[in-house]
Amino acid sequence: MKILHTSDWHLGKKLEGYSRISEQEKFMENLVRIAEGEEVDMVLVAGDIYDVPNPPSDAERLFYRGVKKLSDGGKRPVVIIPGNHDSADRLAASNPLSREMGIIIFEKPFEKKETGVYGEYKVVSSVKGGVEIDISGKRVYIYALPYPGERSLGEKFTGSEDTKKQISYSKRIGEILQEGINEKPKGVPGVIMTHIFLTGSSGDGDERSIELGGSMAVNLRDLPDADYIALGHIHRAMCFEKKRAVYSGSPIEYRVSENRYPKKVYTAVLNGELDTEIKGIEVENYKPIKRYCIDGIEKAIEKSESLQGKEEWIYLEIDTDRPLDSSEVRAIKANKNVIEIIPKVRWETNNSFEINEYTPENITKAFKNFYKKNRNTEPSKEIMEVFMKITGEVE
Repeated sequence: MKILHTSDWHLGKKLEGYSRISEQEKFMENLVRIAEGEEVDMVLVAGDIYDVPNPPSDAERLFYRGVKKLSDGGKRPVVIIPGNHDSADRLAASNPLSREMGIIIFEKPFEKKETGVYGEYKVVSSVKGGVEIDISGKRVYIYALPYPGERSLGEKFTGSEDTKKQISYSKRIGEILQEGINEKPKGVPGVIMTHIFLTGSSGDGDERSIELGGSMAVNLRDLPDADYIALGHIHRAMCFEKKRAVYSGSPIEYRVSENRYPKKVYTAVLNGELDTEIKGIEVENYKPIKRYCIDGIEKAIEKSESLQGKEEWIYLEIDTDRPLDSSEVRAIKANKNVIEIIPKVRWETNNSFEINEYTPENITKAFKNFYKKNRNTEPSKEIMEVFMKITGEVE
């Protein structure tokens, strides 16, 4: 049995307001080619299909088209769980039609699926959260645990300190996964798929900070033994070989800090008895996110011009001794791939101004110096007008 593992597509996600849908379309096309080229029997998608619970229509269309192609007309099972970014209800709304295409979407933890024909394969047995699948005589057991928050599990993880809460949550998730894999039929390879944060797995793009201050983390040692554990939630691809636990990571760079490592999907050949061959497959970076640090405004304009037509999302950091004027901003922004200009203005070191006499001129000058020191830019005409109104210098 050979599976393909992917996660964290975040379909519909934008970068500084710019659409990424064309890159996501290219990834989905490439994923189908990988599934075909690797001749995988099954595809696992470990959560965060969309970036928001109410995704844009083009993202939903891409999802439906993509998973239909992945299923190869129902010949290849595609098993999906929601992540913390997904609306489980919305994702599972297509379940009646999905079954005909061989797609299984677990909406919530402990959900029991019907047995019978799905596409061109069979679910031969089912327990809460788990299914045994028969694909032309090859069998595999999948235990699926969608993003296990307190609300979705219907449990509270109490403790007066974060460390106590973390231990409680970690142990409980370990118990749930152990109970789930214990339902595996004898002689059948067992796979776990879930969307969690593993302690020590911090990678760019992880969202630990939003999970009760980081308390909802799972220790690697609390994971049970399984032939393969398909994880979602972390954007960096990582493989914990001893536990056969893998984060496939996000397939596209979604922030500038993610350009330090390759993007991947994984295949796993399940030979049974915890004998698993795991392989990472790098996916093409269709439009990298780059940050350029330039000394001086003129050189920044030249750099922007030199990058015209290059497939990159560009953050341009400029070391300068003055703010950019509007014509310089327009010259840089003529390159439509420049998504943000970050001026680092060097002000004179002696920019303090001591008020010895409280005249309107001195107060205004002191405010300008204060503003420049804290904002690294000159106050605009509009800001100065507001300031003078507040101080009573203008009506």
